[in-house]
Amino acid sequence: MSFKRMSAGVCCAGCLALVASALAVEVTVKNDSYVEGGSVYIVGNFVAGEQAGARLTSPCDGNIVAVQIAWLEGTPGHQPSVEDAIFIYDGSTFPTPGSELLRLDAPVLTPGYFNEFRYQDQSQTIPISIPVSAGQQFYVTLKFANPTDVGNGGPSVCRDIDGCQSGKNVLYAIPGGWMDFCVYLNGDLLIRAVIDCAEAPEACCLPDGSCDTLTPSDCTAAGGTPQGAGSDCATANCVAPTQACCFEATGGCLDLTEADCLSVGGIPGGLGTECATYVCFPSGACCLPDGTCQDGLSPDDCTALGGVFQGDGTTCAGTSCPEPQGACCFPNGGCLVLTEADCGIAGGTWAGGGSDCADNDANGTADACEGPPSCAGDADLDGDVDLNDLALLLASYGTASGATWGQGDFDQDGDVDLSDLSLMLANYGGACP
Repeated sequence: MSFKRMSAGVCCAGCLALVASALAVEVTVKNDSYVEGGSVYIVGNFVAGEQAGARLTSPCDGNIVAVQIAWLEGTPGHQPSVEDAIFIYDGSTFPTPGSELLRLDAPVLTPGYFNEFRYQDQSQTIPISIPVSAGQQFYVTLKFANPTDVGNGGPSVCRDIDGCQSGKNVLYAIPGGWMDFCVYLNGDLLIRAVIDCAEAPEACCLPDGSCDTLTPSDCTAAGGTPQGAGSDCATANCVAPTQACCFEATGGCLDLTEADCLSVGGIPGGLGTECATYVCFPSGACCLPDGTCQDGLSPDDCTALGGVFQGDGTTCAGTSCPEPQGACCFPNGGCLVLTEADCGIAGGTWAGGGSDCADNDANGTADACEGPPSCAGDADLDGDVDLNDLALLLASYGTASGATWGQGDFDQDGDVDLSDLSLMLANYGGACP
């Protein structure tokens, strides 16, 4: 059979109305690249009984709920055509389709439109609903009941102008049977399907400017912007946001992307920052754990000292640091963490700022309230200094802060080091009073 082609623009007013009214979870699946206002070629001449179709791939788990066929005439004025049938076939093999999934008899095709079919019957009471899974291939084909007379301006199916993709267009020819339509075509047929996806993955522009393929809800949860049904990262225009970029040498700031900032040795301020409101190198008062205050510290330096940064530009002269808290020891063995003043009011003995009521040796009395044993080296408090005490010290040797008597901190400076070992060795082998 021979094919004559003529260039024409498809009237898409009906097509756009159909697409615009579709539900947000519906995705139009296509091979063609046609967009409104573009050009296509009419494909002919078919004889009765032949089929032309597209092999499509589902982007999601869902249901095929409609098929769309562009039907174009070369000379205006043709009446709608009643063709033999529209088929949906299993598409696991090529070019011969697999099993028939659905047959729509006597479809009426109006020239100048993407004709959409959503029902299995003429009375439109049984909706199309064919389950498909993500990545599943299927065919949508049109079987002609009438020969198409393209040479005299008659209507027929049409294709785009961007080249034919192998494995995506089929022809059932008489004679010849099923074959790859790309043998004859230089474009993809404008035959499409509509799939109702529970949540179809699509391109998602993330806050850092990167792109990922996510469902709209997952995209929104990640702080991203969904790019629309059927979009992909290959064509999505995700723009990397700018942020405050600080320059330590000058103290200055420019709004740059993170990549550009790092490439010139700047310090990114983080997503959502901008130089107009961002302080690059904050410095201010720092309230220390002992209740004192120190001026001119950065937030990081203040934190390293265990303090609380009071804000950029603050000074100790205008800052009231809270009184330090520590263990308050009571005669009955009880312990509360209080300020020194409150401890005095309660009749307790204050153990110092930063101390707590932890009972690490599990003897029923807070460690801060016990006071040091009379015998340095007696880590296990059994009345002598022996190998067991040495083992406890060695197990904690090198601890830099927060060490207890039971770990070998015999000079009670918070660490276990050579000084503690020397104190132990001085009493090693002896009994404690």
